[in-house]
Amino acid sequence: MKKIICTLSIFSIILSACTDSGKKAETSDARKVEVVEDSKAANFNIIETESFINWKASHLGGIQPRFGKIKIKNANISASPDKIVSASFDIEMNSLTVESIEDPKQNKELTTHLKSSDFFNIEKYPVSRFQMTEIKSTKGEYNSVVTGNLTILDITKSITFNANINTSNFEISVKSENFTVNRTDWNLTYNVEGTEGVPTDYLIANEIGFEIDIKIKK
Repeated sequence: MKKIICTLSIFSIILSACTDSGKKAETSDARKVEVVEDSKAANFNIIETESFINWKASHLGGIQPRFGKIKIKNANISASPDKIVSASFDIEMNSLTVESIEDPKQNKELTTHLKSSDFFNIEKYPVSRFQMTEIKSTKGEYNSVVTGNLTILDITKSITFNANINTSNFEISVKSENFTVNRTDWNLTYNVEGTEGVPTDYLIANEIGFEIDIKIKK
């Protein structure tokens, strides 16, 4: 029982956002990716070491929050010195880590469970993917509004979130706001809210919190 409790508690973190995980991202059906040609654009595909997607989740009501990181596997960004023309990156699901649990045994139990067929099923779906479909300039705390197709398992949905994006001749950096998505949109339904026969303490919140923090060089 202790093992089950530990696994579910931690997983609720990874597969759902607690109350302070961020603003809900706008989500809709996948969008068509337009091919844009720009003779001034250069390709950026070298991923800096400290490039991650941070995740955060919890049980219902933000109880037992957990967090960790996922690495970027491949990146392909086309950009001129002042704007991004196209962008996509692959997310290496096997790299998923749990940073909120210090006990090695409990940490391993949760990490293994999250990678199992109950959740991300990394044996069958080792890579998730984000492909940008639109970027708009904005003012305020963030300089860009980013829209793109997020693929998890075999499902693709369009999401929109705010980010600070800086471009130069040598490097592109992207740091998004903390935002959340509803995991059920990607059929991640293990112990979702309302699951019959599962005690409330074991139910996992539907939201996952994310923050993109990456740097890509030529």
